Amino acid sequence: MPSNAKSPAAGYAWPPKGQVPPYLRLTRAGPGVSFAGLAECTLGRPLHNPATGQDEGVFARWAWDGSQLTAEVDPLGFFSLFVWHDGESVMISPSVLQLIAQGADPTPDARALSVFYRMGMFINEDTPFAAIKVLPPGGRLTWSEGRLSITRQDMPIAEQSLTRDAAVEGIIDLTRASLRNISEAGPEKLVLPLSGGRDSRHILLGLDHLGARPERCVTYQHCGAELNSEARAARAICERLGVRHEVLGQPRPMTGDILRSLTLTSLCSDEHAQMLPMHDYLARQSGAALDGIGGDILTNPDSSAAEQYARAQRGDYAGIARAMMAGHAKVLRRPGSAEGPGEVYAGLPEEETVAYVAEAIARFRDAPDPYQCFWFWHRTRREIGFVSSALFASGKGVFCPYLDTRFVQFCLTLPWAVTQDRMLHDDALARGYPETRDVAFGDSFAPAAAARATLSARMRKVSMGLGTLRALQPEKPLAEGRQFLLGSPALRRQPGEVYQFHNLAVTGMDAGLAQRLLDRAAGLYASAPQALVSDVFDPREAA
Repeated sequence: MPSNAKSPAAGYAWPPKGQVPPYLRLTRAGPGVSFAGLAECTLGRPLHNPATGQDEGVFARWAWDGSQLTAEVDPLGFFSLFVWHDGESVMISPSVLQLIAQGADPTPDARALSVFYRMGMFINEDTPFAAIKVLPPGGRLTWSEGRLSITRQDMPIAEQSLTRDAAVEGIIDLTRASLRNISEAGPEKLVLPLSGGRDSRHILLGLDHLGARPERCVTYQHCGAELNSEARAARAICERLGVRHEVLGQPRPMTGDILRSLTLTSLCSDEHAQMLPMHDYLARQSGAALDGIGGDILTNPDSSAAEQYARAQRGDYAGIARAMMAGHAKVLRRPGSAEGPGEVYAGLPEEETVAYVAEAIARFRDAPDPYQCFWFWHRTRREIGFVSSALFASGKGVFCPYLDTRFVQFCLTLPWAVTQDRMLHDDALARGYPETRDVAFGDSFAPAAAARATLSARMRKVSMGLGTLRALQPEKPLAEGRQFLLGSPALRRQPGEVYQFHNLAVTGMDAGLAQRLLDRAAGLYASAPQALVSDVFDPREAA
């Protein structure tokens, strides 16, 4: 294709449905440039914010005009656009596997992987592979005549002087302003994945207040026919408001979804397999999804925030890093085991990893809560962000009300005295929507009884797992097969499978394996169950 060629379409569906992930490769060839892939592409759903005068949301886009490549991501960098270059060539794609399938260097990044295995995420702009990075927040890339430039636009974070009462009002008003902008943008039908927590409920109540209710709410669960605590709380608020509510509760083997989630997240997350039913559901809908990402960490620090805040005040950023790593290992290892994923898979000593993470935390030393800022800009952006950019993006787009840059900056600059009791979001909901304050959240319901897997379900799980191992082609297939069947001696069953597959993929990665994983993920999507809805509340029938 000549150097001034244009792609046949400027937009592209991501995640792909039976298609190859989009990419662009440019290589200097004598006086010209050779070209492969899409010359122009927009991924995600840019949303113009008239209050800030910029496009926001979760998106990426690029354009090659024959002489210069420009690419950008949203102001917060929540869309993961991956970049590889070697001096003469540059490639970009939302899929690391596609870059490697097209020839990118797959050499593992030992330091980045040591962080991942000890914390379950990548930080800064790291990926599992040393030569592949992700664009930073507000990232802008230009490439011309072999010269690459990448800039970033970090948000200034300086503590504001604000009372608790004003903070509660700000949470209410800014959420409504963001939702109003979304509804006035005129998207198609809105579908709200609704949990039993605060973030998605706040979105539902805000839209109801504006007279712009979603067409339906959807909750996924994995415990069988009985509604679990999340589904019961979601059902309760939908019944109160008279909004259609569907529950995705059809059982399915998790093993195939693990491989698909690793592929969709470009091997950059150890979570999200449980969300594949929602991914498949949204792919068959005609509406855009709403995602409550960021509503938790931006309004209420987690249960360890007080001790982490005290460490930050002492300048003990290494202590914060160690505590996060210890918490991650404790959740994932088997009872009685002293080893977490870091001890099993990481290639660097823990102290080197601690120093690297501590350096990243220390960059937020001047913020009101350095731990909160680190968590938002790293874990929320680099791991949870895949829910918006990939898992929920299988529909007609995703809107994220809490990623309005006004809301983000407001919350990250609140004084610690305002946020420390972890009740800020609760107080905003109670004040903004007093008529529903009696509707319980998911943590108020007793958990449902765990469903027992049938023999046929167990056999499907084994078949899918062994199929994934065949695609990975490990050097010791019998040993890896035995570990999959018997479980990791150190890790709990499901995280053990996730980390086993992830480690085999990274250590064995080459162009052929990358393509096999893409092909297998596409095949699993095509064969995924069509029947997903197990329970429905229809207000028309209730009336």
